[in-house]
Amino acid sequence: MVLEEQSGPAARTHFATADRATPEELRREAEACLGHPVAGFLMQALDGLVLILDVHRQVLATNERVLQVVDGTPDATLGRRPGEVFGCIHVPDSPSGCGTNHACAHCGAVLAVLEAQRTNEPVHSECLLTLRNGEHTESVEFEIVASPLTVGPHQFIAVVLHDLSAVKRRDALERLFYHDVANLMQGIRGWADLLASGVSTSRDTAQKLAHLTDLLDRELKSHHALAQAEHGELKPRVRAVLPLEILVDVGDLLSRHALARDRDVEIRPAPEATIHTDPELLSRVVLNMAVNAVEASFMGETITLSAQFEGPDIRFQVHNPGEISEEIRTRIFQRSFSTKGTAGRGLGTYAMKLFGEKVLRGKVGFDTGPGGTTFWILIAR
Repeated sequence: MVLEEQSGPAARTHFATADRATPEELRREAEACLGHPVAGFLMQALDGLVLILDVHRQVLATNERVLQVVDGTPDATLGRRPGEVFGCIHVPDSPSGCGTNHACAHCGAVLAVLEAQRTNEPVHSECLLTLRNGEHTESVEFEIVASPLTVGPHQFIAVVLHDLSAVKRRDALERLFYHDVANLMQGIRGWADLLASGVSTSRDTAQKLAHLTDLLDRELKSHHALAQAEHGELKPRVRAVLPLEILVDVGDLLSRHALARDRDVEIRPAPEATIHTDPELLSRVVLNMAVNAVEASFMGETITLSAQFEGPDIRFQVHNPGEISEEIRTRIFQRSFSTKGTAGRGLGTYAMKLFGEKVLRGKVGFDTGPGGTTFWILIAR
């Protein structure tokens, strides 16, 4: 067994039980599981990723597909919990491993297993997971079925996972694309109708159309870049740029956001030191932070854009007075998660991570508390 036994007073948790089976108990349960014909059938016949767990949510056996995905062996997975097998980012900060973090209270996988144990009935659900892959993270969406399985005196849970990431990603991108483009086209059509009817021929109308057309062009490029980044095909176009140029560009784009008209946007002085990065991608990251700040703030509040040195690097920041709730904090960068409850949304914060870390090789994060929320990206000069 890879993990040490954790039980008794030392086993701590913020959600699910922390106790684990002893090595001897695990050995007996694994032998019972692997020797049972039903369990063997499940391991061989079911499509997807199959894991059989004991009452402590520890892995007793997996099918070959799981071992291929995690590049592991049966001995390496024995005794681990699902989040530990797949590399959930919350495991290192959990007091007693998978299931014991505050974030686990919102994990579809943990909830499904616990519900199957409670009701002794199969549970169908979905879960969004953020997994560590080397130095970077990736979001995955699973369909999960957790089913009780009785083997002699033992009560197990058979878990079957189907990766829906490709389908969810495509659906989310399509819905987001049509939503954003339709909004811009509506604005363009309105101003174009004014010109066609002869009601307005002013220079202001022409400028409005030019601005909307520019935004449409940016949206088309942004969605294309997002799709490329998802497949690892987006290459940054690096050049020298001043941090203030990024902040001014973001401030200009933000001023065209409907909600921004009722908020004060402050651009603070920035270091006069050039950085070498892709300014268009960096602007998209900071703009997503700014739009998120605007949507999370109230009329009359101030959104602050700033940049400052952090050691040899530059840290771009967007601050708003609101605080992110505990429930949302752990899921803020997951693809398809949205506080707005709108289908196809929830890619703004995810795109910050995707562009900022996977493409620009920076570090993206946020700090939140009573003093407000600051999203930031740290970029090497």
